[in-house]
Order: sequence, then C-alpha cells, then structure tokens
Amino acid sequence: MKRTIPLILGCLMPTIVPAEELPWPAPVAGHEAPAPGEHPRLFFRQADLPALRAKAETPEGQAILVRLRELLGGGDAMPTHFRPKDSPFGDRTKPIHLPLGAYSISHAAGFGLLYQLTGDPKYAELGRECFEWAFEGVRDRDARGRYGWKGRTGNLRAGPTVGWYAFAYDLLYDGWDEDYRVKVARAIQNFDQGGGTTLANLAGGASHAPISNHWGMQTGGAALALLAIRGDPGVDTELVDRLLAENQAAILRALKEGFGDGGFFAEGDGTGSMAAHIALLPALQAWRTAAGVDFISPRPHAPWMAKRWMFLAQMADGQADFRPNRGGYPHNTWARESLSGGGYFAHAFGILDDDLRPGLLWMYDRWFREADSAAGTPFDTTSVYPHTAVLAFINFPFDLEPRDPGAAWPRRNQDTTFGFHAWRNRFRDENDVIVSVLGETTPGYMKAPAENTVSLLTAGEEITWGHFRGGIRAEYDVRAHGGSVLTFGDGGSFAVDFSGMSGADVMLVWHGYGAPEESRVRLGDHRLAFHFLGGKAPEIEVLDDKVRVGGQTVRIVARRLSLEH
Repeated sequence: MKRTIPLILGCLMPTIVPAEELPWPAPVAGHEAPAPGEHPRLFFRQADLPALRAKAETPEGQAILVRLRELLGGGDAMPTHFRPKDSPFGDRTKPIHLPLGAYSISHAAGFGLLYQLTGDPKYAELGRECFEWAFEGVRDRDARGRYGWKGRTGNLRAGPTVGWYAFAYDLLYDGWDEDYRVKVARAIQNFDQGGGTTLANLAGGASHAPISNHWGMQTGGAALALLAIRGDPGVDTELVDRLLAENQAAILRALKEGFGDGGFFAEGDGTGSMAAHIALLPALQAWRTAAGVDFISPRPHAPWMAKRWMFLAQMADGQADFRPNRGGYPHNTWARESLSGGGYFAHAFGILDDDLRPGLLWMYDRWFREADSAAGTPFDTTSVYPHTAVLAFINFPFDLEPRDPGAAWPRRNQDTTFGFHAWRNRFRDENDVIVSVLGETTPGYMKAPAENTVSLLTAGEEITWGHFRGGIRAEYDVRAHGGSVLTFGDGGSFAVDFSGMSGADVMLVWHGYGAPEESRVRLGDHRLAFHFLGGKAPEIEVLDDKVRVGGQTVRIVARRLSLEH
C-alpha cells in the first residue's frame, strides 16, 4: 500500500488566487509515490533510466562521464589518494592537499551513476567499498578533513555528508544484497556523530537558525537522507515520516527567513552560495521527484536562489564577474571548483521550470561551454566533487533549444525580505549593465551591511553613484522593460530606465540631496542628476515642470520621480 508524506498544505482553491495565498509547498500533480524499496527515486525514477542511458551515448553525455571517471580517480577502482584515517579534523596548521580524483563524500554516488547506466555489478561493489571506508573513518578530500561519516564535524558539514552518501545508497540499492541494503539504511537513519549531531537534529535544523548558512546545509542534507531511505526494509518509517514533516517546516523556514523572495541570503553572497548549492537546492529537486512536494513553483524564493547568480554577473570565457560581493565568505561566490561554489548550472537546471531553462542554457553555451570544454570540465563539471558531475549528467538538457534569456528572464530583481534591488538591461556581453543596491543591513550572523549608494557594473568596471540616507522606503512605477523607481528615507528617489526612449540604452536618474554632480540639473526646487550608458548620450532640456531627455520625460510628482514613457 502506498503511503503519503504528511504535507503542510492548505486546501487547493478552485479559483485563481494570488501566489502568496497558494499552498506552499504544493503537491506535484500526478505524482506517483515510490513503493518501499523502489530505487532510484531522489533525482530520477526507474522510468527515466532508458532516456539517461541514451543520454550516455551522446557526445555530451560521454564528455561528462569521462570527467566523472577522472573525478573518481579512474572510475574502475577505488581511488589511490585519500586522507589517512587518523588525520586530524579541522586542523588549520596542517592542511592535506590531495590531487584530482582523491576520495570524497560523493565518490559512492559517482560509482552509483555508473552502476545505473551500465548495470555492471563492479560499480555496486565499488560503491559498497566507499561506504565501508566511510564507516571505518576515512574522511573526505577536504584539505582540513572537515567532512566525514565519523568524527565530530558539526551539523554544518554532517548534513552534506549524510546527504550525498544517501544519494549513493539510492543509486546503488538494486546492486546490493538485502542484508547490506538494510545495514546502510539503518546507518543513515541512525547517523550520529555525537554531541547532538544526529539525523533527527539535522532534519529540523538544530544548529543555528535559517539566517545562518549552516541551516541550509544541515536541512538539505537531511532531506536527501530521509527521502532516500523512507519506507525501505529495516527502516522505522513512522520515525522517518515524522522527521520529514519536521524537515518540510525547516526548509520552508530556510526559504522564508534565510533567503528572501528575491533569493538574497541573510549573510550575503558567499555564504548564500554555501547555503544553497551544497545541499539545499538539490534537496528541493529531490523533494519534488521523490515525494511530489513542490517548494519551487509556488513562490519566487527558490527560483531566485538559483538564477540570481547569473542575473547579477557579467560572464565571459568561463568566468563570472560578480560585484559587489556582499556579506560573508566572498571567496565562495562563483568558486566553481569547490564544494561551496560548484554547480551553478548543474544544480539550477534541476529546479528551474521550463520557461527559464532555455535561457539558462543560452547563457551557459554563450559564456561557459567553450572554456569548460577546453579545460576538460564540460557542462559545469569544474568542481572536484563527483556528485556535481552526476547532477550535471542528470539535469543538463542536451535536447533543449537555447533561447536568449532577454524574453523570458526578468530584468528586475527585488527582494522585499532583505531590501535588495537589482536591475539588468540585457543578457548579451560585457557591456550589459547591472545596477544593484542593498537598502538595509541583513540580520545574518555575518551581516551584509546596508549601502548608501547604488552600484553599477558594466564593461568590467564597478562604480558607485549617488548617496542616500534612511534606507529604501518603497519601489514603484515598475515598467515592463524592467525599470522602476525607488524612494529613499531622506526624501530622494532613484529611477532606472531601460526603455531606450532617452536615446541611451540605460538612463539613471537621481533626485534629492545626494544627487551626484555629474549631469546635475535643477527643476524648480528639486535637484536631479542623470547617468547614461550605451547608445547615444542625449541632450537634457529643462522645461517649466519637466525635464525632456530625448524621447523620455522626467517629472517630479508628489515630490518623487516619475517617468512618462
């Protein structure tokens, strides 16, 4: 008999209602729950396997699998490089740097994909050896040995550890005998590193709070673990169901309190990459695939967690220029070779809906594909961790027609939770214009401080423009092309105009006491300043009650900026 995971849902309404009133998470229409012992289930189902095996025969699929084998240390035997079992945990003074292919927490998952694609029992056996290494205390390739099944790693790192081993269990299940399946399932269920670092505590977010990067890592990893073993022989399904309900609530808190409705994170960008990419984004994909629970579609939070990195970056030749980098751990942002900064595309394809995926593929093909291929890291497999290559293989849509994201992707990003606003005029080249401002200091442990100026990034140059006080009060006059107007606490206002009506590609207007000297004019008792990017810088004509800028008209209405076109 099929069981259903308890959902934190309201009643579905028969009429169209505002998004904020729809159930969150929502049920996936037509979802068939996995039967006990049915695997794989986390990122694909048995019915998807023929298509994945066909994918493995394509040039693109073969390229990813070549890279996966390299990350596994060859792919047909256990890796020859690994941390010694007695190596110290977290020792900053004696880091151990291991070569590509050294043993990691996701080697078993890499062997698991090879088993699913080939059916060769040797890969199931290699995955089994990985688990035995883990149980014996062999730690991850991390230079400080901070990830591992045994030892006090803390909830931050225990979550991804148990989560990625559980993904391997999901892939390898059919290749093991019944006794070993039960052994591993119980080991996952009873995961306990001491000091309160248990699967039960990880599931509900026992450490820190959603405003910490720790929360997404522990709750995301626990979700993978619980969804992988639920209902299997040897597992206490009542316990697992209870923990999954707690995990649902914890993940909602991660999305509502840790990340805002525009994907900004409470501790900033580098910490946000950790909180999203290491375990949480994949967990959202697994919840939808394995349980029919959709955290993604009902609200903008999760999609923006994935797409804001591309929205805010200038990209060229496999590199992303992401400035300003706000908040904690800036070194993690777009650090594609690591655990913290890996999978910006491979993980995003797994959660973005169909309308956004062609644009994401267009961006990858235009700015990263050639450079990644030349480096031997095709399709966003730059991370040294095998699970990112596995997700790249599963998630990259090789049969999709890429499409310029200018049509489907938004050109405005507003995070009302944390007072972050950004605008982008297009997705084309290094001359794209990205405008952003953070209006208030975030509440995270590593705070991103409020800014009193607007940041511009274009042509590889970052500049700041204007000065305001009192934070951002409101956004209004939102335009179809992505522009809008902000009002400031000091009574000033700021407009972004992408319409091209002025004659320039981008027109920025500042009103108030913080108006820059550049292109400053007076309109009655109001001070205005203009900044133009791209196209032809227009003439500024001050008339009685308005300023005419090319074909655009700027007025002050109710003591704030107003654009007529």
